[in-house]
Amino acid sequence: MLHLLQLEWLKQKEFTIFRVMAILFLVALPSLLLIPKTFDISVDKMPPFLPTIDSLFQFPTVWVWLGYIGSWLTFFFMGFLGVLMVTNEYSNKTLRQNIITGLSRTEYFLSKLYFIVAVSICVTVYYVICCLIFGFTHTDTIYVNTVLKNADYIYRFFLMSLGYMSLGLLLGLLIKRTGIALFLYLAYVMIIEKIIRYAVHLQVFQHQSMKFYPVNAFSDLAPFPYAEAATGFTRENGFDIFLTPTQAVVTAVVFIGIFLMLSYQRLKRGDL
Repeated sequence: MLHLLQLEWLKQKEFTIFRVMAILFLVALPSLLLIPKTFDISVDKMPPFLPTIDSLFQFPTVWVWLGYIGSWLTFFFMGFLGVLMVTNEYSNKTLRQNIITGLSRTEYFLSKLYFIVAVSICVTVYYVICCLIFGFTHTDTIYVNTVLKNADYIYRFFLMSLGYMSLGLLLGLLIKRTGIALFLYLAYVMIIEKIIRYAVHLQVFQHQSMKFYPVNAFSDLAPFPYAEAATGFTRENGFDIFLTPTQAVVTAVVFIGIFLMLSYQRLKRGDL
């Protein structure tokens, strides 16, 4: 396992786009949470459910707010990385070279799998470090139960990162061309799935099943805080439009498994 992971790391670190995206993610995650402080947004400009700016940085809400910010960053950076780590190899012919020089297709797939798991672990650890730094420096009185409340966002953040990367990996293997694969990834996440859910599924079935789509499950792992503001829509349609944490976790795990299985089958049977 370590050999395959090291092999993948040696390849990916040579790509400038990988280094740039890693730096941007590291900078953006804490910086976006600091925007209200940076621009000195006053209390009266905040929504009524946020009594002070410091509530964004204090335990236990820091887990929630930084997780929500991270959901947008993982959708962009991790998803793009999942696509690029494959399409770059098709473009540079390194995939075919790896197979010719003795790496089996299964080993090649495992190297990708180990890498996306490792990256997901790394960004999750970074998320935890940022939360702890913000929390301990902004919370007046520290209690263990306060710190650990909402700590389930840790494994939810990991699944969110892994989910977007596995989707990107699948699209990269299916499309092979970087530009088209990235466009299709963005189109599906931002437009296509929403059209299917609201313009098709909701109109035809109007059932709870409209919530159980992959990107919706990934985003509901760290939804917008105080999402109950959408109660009007909920009452109008007769059901909640958000997955519960347990539903989101289970649905995300299922789709991650499906994406990885399809990726493996594509790699085993497709042309190089």
